Amino acid sequence: MRLLAPMAVLLCVIGCDPYAAWPEEGSYFPYVYTPQTDLEAYEEVRWETEDWDPAEDLDLAGQYLLKLQHHRPSAPVEALSHFDSHVGTIPPLGDGVRLSFAGDVMWLGENWAEFALPVADLLDGDLRIGNLETPTSPDHPTEQEDLDLYTFNAPPEILDSLPLDVVQLNNNHSMDVGEDGLEATIAEVEARGLQHTGVDGHATVEVGGRSIALLSYTWGLNGKPAPQDHELFVVPFGRLDEDVDLSGVGADIEAARTGGADTVVLMLHWGYEYEYYADPHFLVMGRELVGLGADLIVGHGPHVAQPPELCHVNKPLAVPEIGTCSIRTDDGVARTAAILYSLGNFDTMQPTVPVQTGLIATVSLDPDVTGLGWEAVTTVRDDVRTVVPLADRTEGAYVAEMRRLEFLLGKAWKR
Repeated sequence: MRLLAPMAVLLCVIGCDPYAAWPEEGSYFPYVYTPQTDLEAYEEVRWETEDWDPAEDLDLAGQYLLKLQHHRPSAPVEALSHFDSHVGTIPPLGDGVRLSFAGDVMWLGENWAEFALPVADLLDGDLRIGNLETPTSPDHPTEQEDLDLYTFNAPPEILDSLPLDVVQLNNNHSMDVGEDGLEATIAEVEARGLQHTGVDGHATVEVGGRSIALLSYTWGLNGKPAPQDHELFVVPFGRLDEDVDLSGVGADIEAARTGGADTVVLMLHWGYEYEYYADPHFLVMGRELVGLGADLIVGHGPHVAQPPELCHVNKPLAVPEIGTCSIRTDDGVARTAAILYSLGNFDTMQPTVPVQTGLIATVSLDPDVTGLGWEAVTTVRDDVRTVVPLADRTEGAYVAEMRRLEFLLGKAWKR
């Protein structure tokens, strides 16, 4: 982060523009970058743009299966430089209330009621939150062969294993078994005393004397019809051919503040699947959402972990450039926000170690962000599928994945 010289600071105190050293708005990364070239065909396929149908565009669907196997490991050169510089500056956990977040809770296939028990103690925040990326309807089939392709439904017992207090229910799989399946899922979640967010409204939770608003949104519903009697807060985050309208999210943030929220957390099901870095498209949106008032953005959906950003708000010494996320807002209030672009999978049946591995992220708030912490978990199948700490696995593929994550995420905020 580039700092103004002391003399410049003194001059600003007596009347100059404290933002005079800032570049022209929109003239720097992530608004400007060098597009990647020489990509494999599968690296360019993105379902979340919503401009093709995998049931009809079989060639693209085949490329997407290759992307599942091989992923998209790189990014524009400016993005690589940005995150390489940035991740080392992220502070470890600090003062305040601590929230722990898990990634995508996926259809697992077995061991429903016990699969997460070995990692329960890693979710040690004052509030524990995760994305439930499967319906849990007892009234619909739960075996994959009885469901359509790209369709999930897990036995409600999966909820018994989750070391969570709040689950997000709106994502691209919310309507996999229809509106009655969505309603059955809500009933099963509530029967277990779990709070939920993302259906018909957003949760606000009192933790440690603070009011935490958990506002949640999804990029789409996998092409399925929206429910007639419920709202799922769909925002087409992935579309590249149009400006994504975030005004509704801004209105929800303002309503949460008016309602007394000390901290506003956005739970976003967004991003492009199997890509190790968030596309600059999402970095731009992340800055806009922070500018609209979000203190913390927690993303999931790409099924792999992506590096985060710490964002300075109304801090003129933090000049925006590669390596620094810094924005101005009209209210002029200085604060620190964070964007966790993707936590990856909490559990999965998917085939590669990077997809089987996800993050448990803990964030300290007082009331804005004071620090972050990450730990990695992975789904393994010994006798049955179980989620375990990645650090407990000594096989070469898991050791290599830990090293990759330490490089990708940085060690500064590793717990």
